[in-house]
Amino acid sequence: MSQIILIGISAWLVVFSISTVYAEEIFISIPQGDHTQQLKTVLEWYVPINHDVEIGDTVTWKNDDITGHTVTSGKGIGFLGDPKTDKAQPDGYFDSGIILPGKSWSFTFKEKGFFEYTCTIHPWVERSITVLEPGIDVSKNIRISYATITTIAIIMISIGIAYAIVKTRQKRAEKSSG
Repeated sequence: MSQIILIGISAWLVVFSISTVYAEEIFISIPQGDHTQQLKTVLEWYVPINHDVEIGDTVTWKNDDITGHTVTSGKGIGFLGDPKTDKAQPDGYFDSGIILPGKSWSFTFKEKGFFEYTCTIHPWVERSITVLEPGIDVSKNIRISYATITTIAIIMISIGIAYAIVKTRQKRAEKSSG
C-alpha cells in the first residue's frame, strides 16, 4: 500500500513540477542588405527562412539594415516577383508598421500555425514563423506537449489510486473472512 501511495505522490509531483509557462523571447535580425533584392539568395544562407516558436513566445525583430522595413503577415512577391508590378498580400494577423534602422518590434504568438511574413516596402523578403504547442523537444522529429505529459501522469495517478482501492478492499475482505 505504501508503494502505491509513493507512486501516486511521485506522479503528482511530476505533473505539478512541470510548468506550462515557458514563454521565451526569440530575436530575429533584419540583416544588413535585406533591402537589396539582388542579395536575397545570399542573405538566405545566413538568415533562417523559418523560425519555430511556441504558443506564448514573443518574437522580436531588430532592424540591422540601413533602411526601414516592415514585418507584415502574409505573402510577399517572391524572388522572381517584380516589385514594380507585384505587391505583397498582407493577411492582417500582424503588422509592425515601419521599423527604422536600429529599432525593433515584438509580437507574441497566441495560436499555433504557420505564419508567412514579408516586408511591404521590400516584398521579395519572405520568411515564416511556425508556432507549435508548448512542449518538450525529444528529438528533431518528436515533440511531446505538456498536455500529453499531464494526461499520461493523470492516467498513471488514476491507475495507482484504483490499484490502492482494490488492494485495500482485498485486505478488508481477507480480515472479515478470516
